[in-house]
Amino acid sequence: MNSFETIANTVYRGYIDNENVLKLFAQKDREKLYDYLKYDYIYLESIDFRQIHFHTPKNHSFLRMHKPERYGDDLTDIRYSVNFVNSYKESISGLEMGRVVPGFRYVYPLSYNDKHIGSVETSFSVKAFIHKLEEVYDVHTHFLLNKEVFEKKIFDNYRKYYGISIESDKYITLLRSSNEKTKKLESILRKLFRADLQKKLDDGFKSNNIFGVEIKSKNIKSSHKIATFLLLKNIQKQNIGYFVVYQDSEELLQLKSEFIKFLLVITLINILLTFIFYKETTKKEKFEKEVNLKTQELKELNESLEKKIKKEVEKTRHQEQQLFEIEKMAQMGEMIGNIAHQWRQPLSVISTSASGVKLQQEFGNLNSEKLIEYMDGIVKNTQYLSEIIDTFRDFIREEKKLEEIILQDTLKTVIEITHASLKNNFIEVHEEIDYKNPIKIKTISKELSQVLINIFNNAKDVIKERKTDNAWIRISLKKTDSIAYITIEDNAGGIPRETISKIFDPYFTTKHQSIGTGLGLHMSRKIVTESLKGKLYAQNSNHGAQFTIELPLN
Repeated sequence: MNSFETIANTVYRGYIDNENVLKLFAQKDREKLYDYLKYDYIYLESIDFRQIHFHTPKNHSFLRMHKPERYGDDLTDIRYSVNFVNSYKESISGLEMGRVVPGFRYVYPLSYNDKHIGSVETSFSVKAFIHKLEEVYDVHTHFLLNKEVFEKKIFDNYRKYYGISIESDKYITLLRSSNEKTKKLESILRKLFRADLQKKLDDGFKSNNIFGVEIKSKNIKSSHKIATFLLLKNIQKQNIGYFVVYQDSEELLQLKSEFIKFLLVITLINILLTFIFYKETTKKEKFEKEVNLKTQELKELNESLEKKIKKEVEKTRHQEQQLFEIEKMAQMGEMIGNIAHQWRQPLSVISTSASGVKLQQEFGNLNSEKLIEYMDGIVKNTQYLSEIIDTFRDFIREEKKLEEIILQDTLKTVIEITHASLKNNFIEVHEEIDYKNPIKIKTISKELSQVLINIFNNAKDVIKERKTDNAWIRISLKKTDSIAYITIEDNAGGIPRETISKIFDPYFTTKHQSIGTGLGLHMSRKIVTESLKGKLYAQNSNHGAQFTIELPLN
């Protein structure tokens, strides 16, 4: 079910939940909406995804992408899911009976300019679910539908696709093509269910709950099987039948045996770790007593001004380290956000392509050309994800190493890391960097990157807070014979005159406490002046705040 839900959510977020589609739907322009989605839908059809169905707020069909000529019919009394979503403005998913076959439906509310404009549905057939389950878990399954539900819901001309189940005459099952091996197994099971196991099945059905039946027969390759009957509930939480899973019990016994062995191993490991921990704790307590005794003697003998000064120095260093760690964790949160933005699009493409291959294979429509096309797309996006991982891994690696670098390379990496987050907030990056004439400098690259990313993030937060139109951040690189100048400027209006002199002070921030620590710029200036032997200062330009980093070239 997870893969189907992933496809449904991908289609909704990637193709439907966007400005153009919602605007056309809100304007009730059926033809333009169909034309806008037509080519995307042709692609989705190629991976056997066929159901995109728009409904008005009053539950009338507005547009069926698979049957655009059929619309206007009232679904209120037919489709509980559509009525629920339009009534409560909440998405819903689950098993729901149709007029042809039951299916797993995913229905989402749609709104435009904060106004509810209707709903949209994507769905998958039960046959697709059964095929996926049997393929992944190597089991045999049956979908049993209550006769009353069948008689009430299914159109007469589609009943030829159903038959009496082998488990009970009271239930109907979807007919499927099967090989000789499966036909022979089901023939044996039918005889057992109508004879030796009849009472157990009747008692199980009467319980109206989950139950299991052990099947023993010399005529079956695996002489022992377990049939598990799982209750089927529709989207309204009503019982409509059973989902039956047949599995060899020998495999279950083997799994149980392996699990017991695993528990024994874990128990032995825990005993060993407990012994080691006890031993180390005892040793540590003894050591701590000796240290405390010696420390007390030293304090009594050497309680002098010199010792107090050293203690205060160590305390200050510890506090500075704590400040650095706090800011580092805050920046790590920003980094995780950047990774999420960078991964969203390629993951969506990979998910859609992979699910498409499975669905086309299921319906027998997969050929070598389509397979190569899908695989090329997956490989291309996987390589892109790998490159993103390498970029972020290199950045967060804790190396404080002085090395010769090309400044343009470091700036390019920082722009790549922050690109997705800035783009997601509609912020453009303007580069005034000469990549043809590299500037070499001996510095600590990772700490320089940390400072640049912090300034970028500060600019982004101010732009978001002030809701700046046509927002941009400009980064430029210039140099003289002895100094390189890196300037980062935004168009968010600048720093207030009364606070510009305080922005590098520790714990000073104009942000809400939930997003600002007040340590970023303080630690950035400390890194630039102490580690990079440069300068960091800020001023206001005609557009907004402008931060300048000066780095010595010699």
